[in-house]
Formats: sequence, C-alpha cells, structure tokens
Amino acid sequence: MNPTRFFILAIAIGVVITAYIIWKLQKFRETDTYQKSQRGIIKLLKWEEQMVLKFQTTLLGLFSKQKFRGTDTYHKSEEGIIKLLKWGERMVLKFQTSVLGLFSNKKNRRIKPALLLEILLIGIWAFWIGREYLNFDPSIIPSGREFSSAIQTHHVWTRFQECGWCALWNGTVRGGYPAFADTHGSMLHPFVIFSTLLLGVVNGAKFALILSFWFAGIAQWWIARELKFSRIPRLWSSGMAVVGGHLAGRMELGIFGVVLSTAMASLVFGAILSVANGKGKRAVVLLGITTASALLAGQGYIQAGLIGAFPAILFLIIDNKMRFNDLWKDYLVAFIIAGLLSAVFLIPFAHFSPNFVKDTDLEFKVAQPLKFIPLNYVIDSRDFYLNESLGKLPFPHLYTLFIGWVPILFAFYGLSNKALKKSIKWFISSSVLIILLISSGDALKLISYIWKGVGGIRHPPQIAGLTVPLILGLSAAGLDKLLKLDWPKLDFRFSENDVPQIKTFPTQWIIIILLVFSLYQGYKFTKFWIYTFEEGPEIYLVLEELQTDTLQWVEPPFGEHFYIEPAIRLGLKTSPGIMTYRWKDRNFPEAYLEASHSGQPDGTSEVLTNINTIVIYSRPDQEYAAVINETQKTPCQAQGTGGNLTVTCDAEYNGRLVIQENNWSGWKGWMDGKSVNIFGKQWISVEAPKGNHTYTFRYQPWDVPLGLVLSGAGIILSIFLWNSTSPLLDKILNNKKEL
Repeated sequence: MNPTRFFILAIAIGVVITAYIIWKLQKFRETDTYQKSQRGIIKLLKWEEQMVLKFQTTLLGLFSKQKFRGTDTYHKSEEGIIKLLKWGERMVLKFQTSVLGLFSNKKNRRIKPALLLEILLIGIWAFWIGREYLNFDPSIIPSGREFSSAIQTHHVWTRFQECGWCALWNGTVRGGYPAFADTHGSMLHPFVIFSTLLLGVVNGAKFALILSFWFAGIAQWWIARELKFSRIPRLWSSGMAVVGGHLAGRMELGIFGVVLSTAMASLVFGAILSVANGKGKRAVVLLGITTASALLAGQGYIQAGLIGAFPAILFLIIDNKMRFNDLWKDYLVAFIIAGLLSAVFLIPFAHFSPNFVKDTDLEFKVAQPLKFIPLNYVIDSRDFYLNESLGKLPFPHLYTLFIGWVPILFAFYGLSNKALKKSIKWFISSSVLIILLISSGDALKLISYIWKGVGGIRHPPQIAGLTVPLILGLSAAGLDKLLKLDWPKLDFRFSENDVPQIKTFPTQWIIIILLVFSLYQGYKFTKFWIYTFEEGPEIYLVLEELQTDTLQWVEPPFGEHFYIEPAIRLGLKTSPGIMTYRWKDRNFPEAYLEASHSGQPDGTSEVLTNINTIVIYSRPDQEYAAVINETQKTPCQAQGTGGNLTVTCDAEYNGRLVIQENNWSGWKGWMDGKSVNIFGKQWISVEAPKGNHTYTFRYQPWDVPLGLVLSGAGIILSIFLWNSTSPLLDKILNNKKEL
C-alpha cells in the first residue's frame, strides 16, 4: 500500500472511532451527572454544545439567504458583498470537488490487503516492544529520571480544557513564558495533543511513545517501499527500526521528545525519496506534512540534525551535467508547506527567541570522537554505555545506536545493489556522513567560528540516531539483493509408497535465521531501557506541604525531575523548577516555600515541617503579588491559571501592584473593569490606588493567532495541491506522475 492510501485509511478509521465516541457522549449528556456537573471535561463539553448551537444558528441564517441567490439582482451584480459571495461559492465548489475526488477515484480506493497487513504487523511489533507502557495507571511511569520534566509542557492541554486561551501562557515555572514558543516541549505535535486530551498527560505520553515506535517502523517501511524492495526486506528493516537503540536507549533518561522527534524525522527521509521518485504533487504534500511534524515534535537537537542533512538533497536535484532538474521546485514547495503548517510554533518562537538564553558549550565536551561512533551500532553491552571508554561519558541515552552486525554487513553489501540509483546512494551516504559530523561535534566546531549560538547544541551525540533509518535502508537493499541471487538448491530424495520423490529446498531461506537473530538482539537491547516503575508516595506528601492559599512560587527538591509533572498537575507554580533555557537578563522569582534534603537554602528563615529526610523551608516575605511604595508593602490575594490572573488588593496607600509573573508582549490588565497600563521591565506592574480593588490580567498575544492563520493556510494549500488538476500547476512543477 502506498503512503497516500494508508493515510486515507487512517483518517477513515478515525472518523468511525469519532462517531462512536460522539454516540457514547450523547448518551452521557442525558444523565444527571452531566447536567449537574461543572468540572473539567464536562464544562468543556457544555461549552462545545453552545458553540455548535451558535454554528447551527449561523448556518440556518445562511440557508435563509439562499433564495436571494436565485434572483436576477444577485446574478447580474458584481459589486461589494455579492462579488464576495460569488467568490465564496466558487471556493466551496472547488473544495467539494476535491473532497469528492478522494472517494470517487477508484485508484484511491484500491488498498491491497497484503500491504495493510504489513502496516498492522509493524504496529503489533511496536506495541509488543512498548507493552510496558500500556499500564494506564498514572502513578506507573516510564524509566528515566527526566521523564516527568520532559512532559511538563503537555499540561498546556489540561489548562486548555480548564480555561481555554489562558493556556497560551505557561505560568508553571520560573515566572512564566509564552507556551507555544517552547523549543524543548512536544506539546504542539498531534500525537501529544490527542493522546493528552484523551488519556491525560502521563498516560498520553506513554501511548505516544508506543506510537513513536510504530511510526519509526512505518518510516522504515516507507523508505524500503520507495527503494522498491520486496516484502521481506521491508518488514525486517521496519522491525529493526522499532527495536533500534536510537529509540529505546533514549529512555535511559526518559527524554520523550527525542524519541518522538527521531521517529517523526525518520518519516521525512521516506517523503524525500518519494519526491525524488517523481511521484508528483501528493508526494510534495506528504513531504511538507512530515517535515512540519518533525518540527513540531520538539526537543531541538533532532531538528538541528535533520536540517543539517538537507544539503544532501542536492544529489537528488543536480544531474550528471551539474544542472538543476525540475525536482528543486517540488522540494521548495514542500518546505514552504512545512513552514506554513508549523507556523503555530515558528511564529511565537521567532517572536520570543531574542529574549531567552541557553547554556552553551563551544567545546562540545560530551561528543564522542567520530572514529568511535560507528562502534555504537554493534555494541549491545549495557556496561559499555555506563563507562567512559571510547571517548564517551557514562550516560547511555547520549550514545546508544545499536542495531547489530547483521544490518551493518547488509548495508555495506547494499551499496553494490544496482537497483539503487546513484543519486539515491549519494543522498543516503552523504546524509549519514553529515549527521555523524554534526553528532561528533566536528561540524559544530567549524560553525562556531561563524555563529557562537551553535554552542547551545550541547549534547550532539543524540543526533546520530537519525543515521539509523538511512543505514537500515541500505541494509534492506543488501537483503533484497541477497534474496534475488541465484542460490544453490538442496534436493531431498526419498520414496513414498515405493515411488521416488524429490523435494527441493531453496537455500536463501537460511537468511531467515540471520534476520530473526538480529531482531532478537535488538529486542534484548530494548529491555535494558524500556520498563516502568511506580512513583513513591513521598512525592505527593511533599507536594501537599507545598500547597499555598494563593499563587506563590514554590520549589520541590532542586534537580529532582520526578516531582515536576505531579507538581504541575496539582496546580503548583515551581521556581526555579526545571527548564533547558531561561529568560535573558532576568532573575527567576524566589520560592515562598522550598523543599530540600541538602541543607537550608539561601534566603529561607523558617522550617515548616519535615517529611523523612526532606525539610520544607519558608521565605515569609516572598509574596507573589503585593502593593508597594517606598516604605510599605501590602500582600494581595491572587488566583488564576496560565494567562488568566485575578488579584484582589486592599491597600491603605497609593503605590504600584507588582506581580511576580514575567511581563511580556501580550499581557493586558484591568482594574475594576477599566483598562490599565502595564509596565515593569521584568514583573507585571500597574499603578495601584489605595482602597479595595480587583485587578484582572489576560495574556492575549498576536503571534499565536497569526501562526494559526498561517497553519490554516498551509492546510488549505495542502488540500488544494493534493487534489489539483490544474495544467498550469503541472507545468510549474513539471511533474506528470501522480502518487
């Protein structure tokens, strides 16, 4: 099955599941529990009812105007709103034609069951490998001490369920920041959005990890399909991708974003080959979608490596006479689509990026020397990754790439497969070399002479994981060539009922033993890293003691990642918490309450309680919101979530209200319903007259709406290109083949 049909089938299955969920929800809406409750998801469902009712009312209004469209006045006029209505009719007709074209085209409806079965088998293998994550008890979490902090940004969707657009501001760590500008989090990826909304943050992340394994396998299957290999090389290479050390090994630290982004970036390679094979506009759209998916998957390192490998595309768009072929237009359009689709992240990030800094390392001390990296493909010893041999540090998540000797030997043999075009061999080989140069730090050191900011890629060895799908593509080429050789045959002679019989055995099936062995090796390696454990009850005992009556900042034991996600789930605002970057030229707010088991933190003056070895300290004067002047300070009560804040003050003097929330473009304020001017270089501050007043603050940025509009434009452009039959467009792209 080609990828187009697979995605159409996936959408169809999604529609059926959605219809079932809607039917079940309708039954639930009739119960007393639904009618009386105002909590969480039920409140969201009631809001959705109101929106649907408004939409229906609007729709009925449009139908009531349908009679006007039949009049001579409408047909003869070309002015104002009537001209706009006619343009709208043409656009709707084109959209309807495009959608109907998907289902009326018999070619699109033919889905080979055998190919569907291949995708299903890859999924079964992926779910088996990640079966530990199918325990949906939220207290059971994947291994890796940073897993809890790696998924903290996913709470943007729990805040969205609670208060809608307030989720655009992440007010849970270090004074807050624009939520959609976070380069490290994966919160804007569709896998994270839907799994979080359906299953919650922890369980959604566990399910998204399994989907990542599955789609890494699908990506490998796609690469093998584009290279025109038979079923056995496709399935075997896909199975190896699922158990590759480039995915499982990252869970030693629990870095969710690296696993997701590696899987999504692997899909890009399949799409690049699809465009190279001249499969037309739909291949261009798929490349745009997969690239946008990789950009939205978060973490940053993998995206840097993927973009760094893009120059290898030159081998696909330059012919033997050193001239550009017409494919350069396809790649350009695909990357424009990717930019538009991911604009919901790129625009806020571009707006905010001058205001944050990240620790840098221009020596790239954690990078392993290039000459040793290839050994990580064949070393499966856990002890090896926990020591400092071969120029590495004892941190397995940085260096694991294990796939075994069998795929490596097949890959070398695959380079001699004449079925592979030279341009594709050069693309794959040069991509692998570029990625290895980046992951070893050698390429980054050269770039640092021009741009010091490259030092922010402090852990480049993780990028080497992008070489695995490319190497496995060559491994599939080697296996495909081996299977097509003229192997000797073994004849078994015997008699049955005194009649001589001869059974012939094709000896190439002996290769199956090597294939099974390599899969088993990979499976055993994953068991070192893919497992779960139960959160200790001490975590919640500590977090209960850190609860406050207002929105004061608090701090769990510093550097202990296990506390982060549960703290945010309970509504705590942590400072400094755990972030991979920080505001430029700003201090984070000091915690009102701080837990520690390594001595009394600076600035604390009181001991509130002890929980085993952990002591809760206090800074009584550290208020979240207060009216101050030169000599006085009056604490205020603050409530709210994300970008919705309400502060109540009763001061006996004039002063200024200072809220320890980072001031940034997009914040708007009101006092007793009247707009007030927000000032303050770091903290949100407004003039505060004496008396009892209520202040409300809302984060309403311009960058996210602009990003959403551009992403919507990307969706419309993708649909148009997918279904367009315009001769002019074909002439521009010069592609006559269809996917």
